[in-house]
Amino acid sequence: MNPTPEQTEQLTSWLSRNWLTVVIIAVVLFLVWRFARPFVHRGVMGLLSAQERAMPTGVPHEELAKRAATLEDLVNRLIRLLAVLAVIFVIFGLFDLWSAIAGLGLILAALTVAGQSIILDYIMGLLIIVEGQYFKGDTISVGGIEGEVEEVGLRRTVLRDTQGTVHSISNGTIRVSSNLTRIYAVAFVDVEGVRNRDVEAVIAIMGRVGQEMATDPAWSPLIEEAPHYRSTPAFTDLGVTLRMSTKVRTAGRWSVPAEIRRRMALALSAAGIHLNRRAGTPGIQTRVEDDDGDADGGASR
Repeated sequence: MNPTPEQTEQLTSWLSRNWLTVVIIAVVLFLVWRFARPFVHRGVMGLLSAQERAMPTGVPHEELAKRAATLEDLVNRLIRLLAVLAVIFVIFGLFDLWSAIAGLGLILAALTVAGQSIILDYIMGLLIIVEGQYFKGDTISVGGIEGEVEEVGLRRTVLRDTQGTVHSISNGTIRVSSNLTRIYAVAFVDVEGVRNRDVEAVIAIMGRVGQEMATDPAWSPLIEEAPHYRSTPAFTDLGVTLRMSTKVRTAGRWSVPAEIRRRMALALSAAGIHLNRRAGTPGIQTRVEDDDGDADGGASR
């Protein structure tokens, strides 16, 4: 429907009276939308740094960086939401549409009753952020889905799994979340099928390999505790199972155990020690636990 000449004249008259207000509002909202992120970054980093100085917790720098990224994303989304709401309120005010609010309120009330699950999503999202259950960049497992956190919002959590699939999970459905990369993880490397006569020799090799890795500049930043012999968890007809363990930083969750396996294989071969094992099964296996005791395992990662 084409506007009538009267409507066009009214709009032109209104713009001639309020053009400066419209321009100022548009410029302010654009500046907020475009340049809020750097200010938010400095503010969040300053807040977290001040909190760490006031009450030292010993949290590694990478953990603080993940917290900062999560809070920055959340604050930026809230700022953009507020900017959109500001535009809506300005339009309502300029065109005197407040009388429509009464009818809109009834619609919102109906949506509130019908959308209780959405309200639960926001409440749970707020608790997840306040409690710090996980942050952007963490690897977590929720609802049987494991992946890296790409977004922590008030309504949803977005994960990307190892195959690249993106999962959007409503926060209201999350009852148990397992953080696989919170500060540190404990890696177990099992050497299976050790002959009785080789037990002490293999334990000595474990200690030597662990010390070499702990002092290696390429690996020491990822290791919080030198890999060492921990226990003898099994004794079978194939021989003894000896277990190594180490505390690793989150960045070395999978690379450190893989390097331990490689070095142990080379060291055992150099010492002339051969492992008894069934066909098709590895002689050295790995299991990784986070600091809450949740585990994932496998022969290789």
